[in-house]
Amino acid sequence: MCYLVVEKFSVCRCVYYEHSIDMCAAYGTTGHKIQERVVLVGYACDVHSNHQQEASSSRSGYSDSGYGTASHGSQRQSSRGHRR
Repeated sequence: MCYLVVEKFSVCRCVYYEHSIDMCAAYGTTGHKIQERVVLVGYACDVHSNHQQEASSSRSGYSDSGYGTASHGSQRQSSRGHRR
């Protein structure tokens, strides 16, 4: 079975990083499917964390886990060199 690992922010589900496909021997054959595995990282992207902060300003809010809350573009580009 081939796998595609996709890292997504835990609240907004925006894509943080999409890894290369981990191919098996059946890759590319007719009817063979690639199974996507989602790994949740961080809290929310910059776009949605600002929206979430405004919506939760009247209540206690949530703390950030510290993983990848930088903007989509710059975080994705910088992480490509460090991840496989």
